[in-house]
Amino acid sequence: MDNIKTIVESHLNTKVTNISSIGNGATATCYFVEITDSPFKLVVKTSIHYDLILEEKNMNDFLRKNVSFKVPETYFLEEKNGISYLGMEFIDGASGRTLKLKQIKDKKHLANNIIDCFINMQSVHNDKFGSYDNPSYSSWKEYYKEFFDKIYEFSCNKYEKGEINKNTIKALNLIRINFDKIFDETENTPCLSHGDFWTPNMIFDTEKSEVAGVLDPFNTRFVEPEYELFCLTLGLGKKLKLYNVYKNKVAVSKYCDLKIELYALCNEIDWWMRLGEIDTINYIKMRSRKLIKQIKKKKLKRTV
Repeated sequence: MDNIKTIVESHLNTKVTNISSIGNGATATCYFVEITDSPFKLVVKTSIHYDLILEEKNMNDFLRKNVSFKVPETYFLEEKNGISYLGMEFIDGASGRTLKLKQIKDKKHLANNIIDCFINMQSVHNDKFGSYDNPSYSSWKEYYKEFFDKIYEFSCNKYEKGEINKNTIKALNLIRINFDKIFDETENTPCLSHGDFWTPNMIFDTEKSEVAGVLDPFNTRFVEPEYELFCLTLGLGKKLKLYNVYKNKVAVSKYCDLKIELYALCNEIDWWMRLGEIDTINYIKMRSRKLIKQIKKKKLKRTV
């Protein structure tokens, strides 16, 4: 914590009065820091993964300029002795990681507010698909095929080592043989995505039952409209039935339920590729089973 004190005081020309840990994630630890001058409170995220922290800072900065909901301002980024320190705006409210359904006064209003934030983000368009800072693909199918091929190759290697089960490889093979069928019918409108728009990455105003802020973007990019919907089916979003709320506001495609499982599975494997290890193998198995069921339900090819 001494490093945090020194770095904050240096960058913000202030005095630190208090530092306390507020949580750990897969790649970082967050600290709540109080100082004597404006902004008086901030969050410092520390990590050994400088490239991920730099990417997060840049994605936050981009999103903050383009969406209606609150995204934390970033104050500084410094690396010292192999540890990265990212200073960010503190957003007051209840964390979606700990918030319980019973703490929400108006659940219907909150669900609608979350989806309105999501739809607003989707209204930010580009003429190309791909990363937020350099979208260069003319079609989503072209972009995602390149992405999926990397996922598939990585997973086959893990399967050979006994780290992925047969069902997951089956699910990925079913994606591969049905890829054209699924993606030929995907809407070709590039929409902005946060990349990890699920409730644990949100701060809530429990008095207003509204989103106070959205944190921790991942792979922010321009995607097809249904790409990030799988995030609505997780955490508190599942209990608030956010996916159903979305479908009541926006017409979805014939393969939307299937693509939710496809994107969720590939997204988790991509995270595995980036980190080198994960502890969510049971989640991967669950999404694989659900994807196979969707392939069967939609009467697509089931023989590799």
